[in-house]
Amino acid sequence: MELRVARRYAKALYRVAVENNMVAAVEDDLNGVNSLLENDDTFRDLLLAPTYGRDTKEKVLEKAFSDRITGVTMQLLRILLVKRREEEFPAIREEFIRIRRFEGQVLYAEISSSEILSEQHKKSLMEKLTKITGKTVEPNFVVNPNLIGGVKVSYDNYVLDGSIRGGLNRLRDALRYDLLKQN
Repeated sequence: MELRVARRYAKALYRVAVENNMVAAVEDDLNGVNSLLENDDTFRDLLLAPTYGRDTKEKVLEKAFSDRITGVTMQLLRILLVKRREEEFPAIREEFIRIRRFEGQVLYAEISSSEILSEQHKKSLMEKLTKITGKTVEPNFVVNPNLIGGVKVSYDNYVLDGSIRGGLNRLRDALRYDLLKQN
C-alpha cells in the first residue's frame, strides 16, 4: 500500500517537474529535505509527530524552505501535510529518482574498489558501462577495503566482480565443484 501511494505522488510530481523543466531542481530539493529528515532529529520529530497540528507544521516548513526550494516541491510538502502523508516523503523521493532514471535511460551503478580510483579509471569504467548497457551511467563510487584489490560493479540485477576477493571466491567454488565431481 505504502509503495503504491509513494509511486502515485512521485509520478505526479515528476510530470509537473517535467512540464516546468525543473526535474533536477526538484530532485535537489527532495534530497535536501530528505537529508534534513535523516540528520535532524528535531525536524524529523516535528514533521512526523502527530502531536503537532498541520498548521504548525506548515508554518515551520514555510519558514524553513519557502526561499530555499522550488514552489513545486513546497506544494508537494503542503499536500502531504493536508493528506497526512508526511511519513511517505522518503519513499516518494526514492520513487521520483527511480522514475527520473527510467525516463532518462539512466543506469545507477555502484562501483566498489579497494582504494580511491583515479579520474582516468573512473572515466574508463564509465565508458565501458555505457557501451555495455547503452545507457547513461549515474555512478556511486565506494571504497571497500574488504575487496583486497580490483573493482566490483553492481547495477540493476547484475554484479560484475573483478576484485581479487571475487576471483578467490570463484576459484574456491571451482575447486569445491571439482572435488565434489570426483567423489
